[in-house]
Amino acid sequence: MKTEDQGLYILVINVEKGQKIKVAKLPETYYQPGFYLYVGRAKRGLRKRVDRHLRRDKKLFWHIDYLLQKSKVDEVWTRHDSLDECRTAKKIAQIAKSSLILDNHFGASDCRCPGHLVYVAEFDELSQVRKRLAFERVKTHEIPL
Repeated sequence: MKTEDQGLYILVINVEKGQKIKVAKLPETYYQPGFYLYVGRAKRGLRKRVDRHLRRDKKLFWHIDYLLQKSKVDEVWTRHDSLDECRTAKKIAQIAKSSLILDNHFGASDCRCPGHLVYVAEFDELSQVRKRLAFERVKTHEIPL
């Protein structure tokens, strides 16, 4: 049953300057400047989950929380009829020619895929990725600051 309270979300994250970041128990990794697409899911509470990710003041729990301390979310995309993070991350890498899945299990501690964080070097590819995956862009004024 499809509900507006569940689904996939993609955070479009802008890492403005290259830097090494230690993410929980993952090895310290260099994040080059550019855009990262983080694919997450919520079986319920989609809006609350996204709102939590966008807050600055929070306990660091998920892998993405550590990256978001050193970067900013430019856009949020949602899709309510799917919960398959792994397949979506793979599709992003296939659609965007300049992409690379960070193969360190980022965001994928509960599955066996390489990870749910995809680096996209070319800004121009973001719109094409969103449209091809049929994700809806959340309006900027709906993103809490």
